[in-house]
Amino acid sequence: MSKHGVENPRETLACLIIDDPLLKPRYGCLDYAKLLQEMKEHMFFTEIAFIPWNYRRSHSKTIKLFADNPDYYAICVHGCNHLGNEFGGTNYQQLSSLSSTALWRMEQHKKLTGLPYDPVIVFPQGHFSSVAMKALKDQGYFAAFNSTIHSTDGKELPPIEHKRAATTTYHDFPLFLRRYPKDKSQFKEDISSGRPIIIVEHHNAFRNGYKTITDLVDWINGLGNVKWKSLSHIAEYYLGNKVAFAEQSANSLPSSFSYDAKVLLRRFLSEARDNYIETNGFLSKVYKMLRS
Repeated sequence: MSKHGVENPRETLACLIIDDPLLKPRYGCLDYAKLLQEMKEHMFFTEIAFIPWNYRRSHSKTIKLFADNPDYYAICVHGCNHLGNEFGGTNYQQLSSLSSTALWRMEQHKKLTGLPYDPVIVFPQGHFSSVAMKALKDQGYFAAFNSTIHSTDGKELPPIEHKRAATTTYHDFPLFLRRYPKDKSQFKEDISSGRPIIIVEHHNAFRNGYKTITDLVDWINGLGNVKWKSLSHIAEYYLGNKVAFAEQSANSLPSSFSYDAKVLLRRFLSEARDNYIETNGFLSKVYKMLRS
C-alpha cells in the first residue's frame, strides 16, 4: 500500500473544471445532460466552479442530475461575487469577510438544494494574494486550485514549486496548478512528476460540441493509470489528509453581507454574454472584435 492508501502509487488523479456556469439545464454552450452522457462514455469527471453569489438560483432538475451522479459531477467555490481581483488584494479583514461570505452562501445553497460542495476554491480570473491564502486557511478551506501559482503580492516562485503536486508556499495552504487544454504537452510531465491533471475550461469551449474535450480525455486516459475524481478527492490523495471542514464557520450570516448593485450588474451582463452572444457564432465574432 502507498501512503495514500491505494495499491498503485503511480496512479494519477484527474479532473475537468468548468468555471462560472449556473446550475440550470443549459448555460450558454453547456448542456449538463449531454455532458453527462459524454462523461459516462469517455470516463471522466467534471467539477463546476460555482459562484457563491448564485446560491439561490439553481434549478431543481440540474440539482437532481448532480445528486444522482456523484461519480461524475461536483461543485466547488469560485470566488465570492466573482468580481475582478476580489482575492488579489492585501486587506486581511476584507479577504476574510469575502471568504466567510462565500462559505455562508455555499452552506445556504446546500441547505436549499441538499447538494454538497467541495471546500476548495478556484480564484476568479486567477488572481490571488498571499494574504488571501491566509484568510482562506483561517476560514477552514482545504485547498485552492488556480491557473497560476504566482500571487499578486509576491515574487516568482522557484522552479521546484512548479514541480510539486501542490505548493504550500503561502502560509502552508495548498495550491494546485490547473491547465488549459492548449497545455497538452505538459500533462505528460504532470504524470511523470506525480502531479494531478487538472483541466480548466469555460462553457464556450462546447460551442461546437464536446469532441474537443473528449478527444483530450481519451488521449489522457491512454497515458497510464488515470482516475478521474472530484477536487476534494484529489486534494486528499495528494496531500495525504482527509478533508476536515468546520461547517459551523459558515452557519451565521457574515456581518458584511450585502447585495452590491455592481455585483448584480456584473452577473447580468456576464450571463447575457454567455447565453445570447457566446452561443451565436456571428455575435461571438463581433463581440471578440469589439473587445480587441
